[in-house]
Amino acid sequence: MIKYLFFIPLLFVLTSCERTQLVESDMPVQEYIVVNSQLNSGSVFNGVSFTKTIPVGETYDIKAAELKDVKAYIKINGAQVIPLHYVSEGIYKPLYEILIQQGYTYELFAEREGTVMYSTTTVPYVPEIIQANYIAGGGYIQANIRVHPNEVYGAIWVIGNGFVKATTFPSLTIPDTNATSASVITNNLPKQYLGGNYASIRNIQVYAYDKQYTAYFNSAKINVPNGDGFLQSGGAVGWNVFGNNVIGIFIGVGKGTIQNVN
Repeated sequence: MIKYLFFIPLLFVLTSCERTQLVESDMPVQEYIVVNSQLNSGSVFNGVSFTKTIPVGETYDIKAAELKDVKAYIKINGAQVIPLHYVSEGIYKPLYEILIQQGYTYELFAEREGTVMYSTTTVPYVPEIIQANYIAGGGYIQANIRVHPNEVYGAIWVIGNGFVKATTFPSLTIPDTNATSASVITNNLPKQYLGGNYASIRNIQVYAYDKQYTAYFNSAKINVPNGDGFLQSGGAVGWNVFGNNVIGIFIGVGKGTIQNVN
């Protein structure tokens, strides 16, 4: 097995924390370009990261992994073209701030030393909860939400304003065709938060993703962390950035507000 180190945020909840991931693969020894961008509805576009894999055995250093010579731009709804420029640590951004809009389609075009990269994503709508309930018998939270075509959904439990919260989804909800609503559930809450004294601060937060996220979620096997390393093993990860010897995620996200559970 060949192993590589690369730097990419964990996407199950899309926290701002970035960790090194360890990828185990049957692929021959080969350097890969790693592309990463999360387009969060209603937020300023935070750019695209272009780095390269580092063989295991070498100390990961962003200065060694970052790519400074990528030519890249994004296209919005097939019309507006916005060049991206290197900023630092492999991050490329526009010269001015761009607000990511729900329902808009964003395409990424990039090239480096003859390697062409491409991806596209449609940014989901911010999830809207119809009703949420704490399921005392199961120790988890369930919510009915409004849904939109070509979106998938996950949910986490949150205590208070987020000082304690889940870090993964138990599953993704993939609505039926033509559905207008669907149900999402969280992981089980820790035992200490099951009592009635936590009812007023027991909350849920729902995330919406471009449906392409499903392949990544189902294939990226994130295990319990050992330090800052995460292991992905077995089979190919469902990346949605395309190119020869290119891996990565360019994905639209809609982050719902934290809502108390009745």
